[in-house]
Formats: sequence, C-alpha cells, structure tokens
Amino acid sequence: MPHIIAIEYSEAQRRQLSSKISELSTKGWPLSAKYDAQTFGTWEKLFENSSTPGLFVQREVIVVENAEILDTFPEKLTPLLEDENADTIIILVFSTDSKNLKAVTKQINLIKPEPQIPPWKRQAWITSLAKDEGAKISPDAAQLLAENIESQEELRGEILKLSLYAEGREITLEDAENLSFDEGGRAMMTLLDGLCADRPDDVAKALRHLRDEPLLPVLTALANRLRPALIISCFQGNYTENALKAAGFDPSKKSYAINKAKSALKFFGADKIKTFIAKSARLSFLEKTSRAEGWQGLELIIWELMTKI
Repeated sequence: MPHIIAIEYSEAQRRQLSSKISELSTKGWPLSAKYDAQTFGTWEKLFENSSTPGLFVQREVIVVENAEILDTFPEKLTPLLEDENADTIIILVFSTDSKNLKAVTKQINLIKPEPQIPPWKRQAWITSLAKDEGAKISPDAAQLLAENIESQEELRGEILKLSLYAEGREITLEDAENLSFDEGGRAMMTLLDGLCADRPDDVAKALRHLRDEPLLPVLTALANRLRPALIISCFQGNYTENALKAAGFDPSKKSYAINKAKSALKFFGADKIKTFIAKSARLSFLEKTSRAEGWQGLELIIWELMTKI
C-alpha cells in the first residue's frame, strides 16, 4: 500500500516537486510514472492501480497531477496508508489547496506553500540564497533585486543565474542591472535612476518605452523610490534614522535606495518631493475611477518635478 505526499499549489510548487522527486530517487524510490488524476477518477482506482510497484522495480514514485479532482479521501482507505518506508510513494500535486485530504493529514506528508518573506527581510534572504549557491552578492545588488522583483521564485532563479555568471567573484550591482531585467525592466531602472540623478534625457528615453506598459506599476515604483526622500525631508536630526527604519528603510540594509532618494532630494528639494508624492497619490486614486489621467498625467508630474516648476 502507498505512502502519500501532497504538494499544495504555490509558485514554488514545481521546484518543490522536482526537489522531492530527486530526494526520493537518491534514497531508492525512482520516478516510474506521471498521471492526471482524471485518469483514475476515484481514490479507490488510484489505490488499485498503485498498490504494488511495477514489474521491474521494488520501490517507485508515482506523481498524480490535479489531485483536487479526486473527492474527499474515503475513511475506508485510511488503514491502507503506510509511512515513508512504503514501497510505493504517491505524490499528489494540487492546483488548489489539499482540503480533500483533511481527514488524513496526520498520516501523510503535506508540503505547504513557502512563507512569504517580509520586505524588510528580503535583502538578507537574497544574500543567504547567494551564499547557498556558493556566491556572494553586494548589498546594492541584493537591494536592487529585493525592491524590483516581487516573486520569490523568480528571485531564486535570478540568484542561480547570477551565481553561475559571476563564477566565484562577488555579484555586483552592474551584474544585476544587466542580467536580471528584460528591456522593460531596464527601462524602469533607467527611469528611476534618471529621475533621482536629474538626467532628463534618460527619463525621456525610458518613458518612450514604458508607455506601452500598465501605468500603476510605474507610478508605484516612482513613489516608492522617492518615499525615503519624503521621510528624510519630514524627520530631521536624530529622528531621521528611526523614521526610515519604521518605514522599512533601514539605512544599514537599504543604502542603495536611500542614496538614490538623497540624490533626488539634493536636486529637487523637499517641497518638490512632497508635491510629487501628493500628486502621485492623486493619480493613483484617479486611475481607479472614470477620471483617470493616464500616462499624460504621470508624465506631467514627472516633468513638473524635473523642471522645478
């Protein structure tokens, strides 16, 4: 009789599945087949077809996709479940949660979605990922990735790619800028850095490319890039560092973002930064109503800031 491993849906699911298959193969349970749950239709037929290993193997792993198709696990089959030493291991892959296994969660191995890393821990997490790959990443490069790539699974892939590229040396900010962003991503970085460095030509070039993208993500990125500047302008002296930390911008961990914000503050001044943030909030609200101003509204407030009107 089989042992059951269930993997709930998440963006990391395919990696979790691949990792588990490799782990079991190393221990002596090779993958023998993959099915869709529709092939069996019921738990009874699944168990009937996987009760013993195939003819030429003593142990095996069977993967069943879309396991949510199967109804609630029947109590009468509970006594047939074995532990992790069973000859046959069934890995159930769900496109949802695993609520149809609720009655037997103590008898199976349930692999749940990985916890989300909070924003203030992402840089340290990325540094740890690089270390696991035998690489080292500069704080600026780690911060750049943490701020601009939302998906944790995508971040894993980027760290692996950058580690292979660096070949033992430290992963630099330039490496991350050149290799971790497509044309749209590089245009976004050009816009953000060009704004903070008061480079109108770079901003104009980036905007020409980004006009084909959704507006709100670009607006949000701009507001987030200038948010530390707003905080610095509002909280002076000994209060500055505490205010930055409270907003998730620890100066010791987010030097890249804070240095860029300070640069913008130097070029445009506190009043212009405050006005830009206020106008960004207004545009964001209007974008969700019938009075949206679109790219024309966004470009207007950018040029008002940069021309110091």
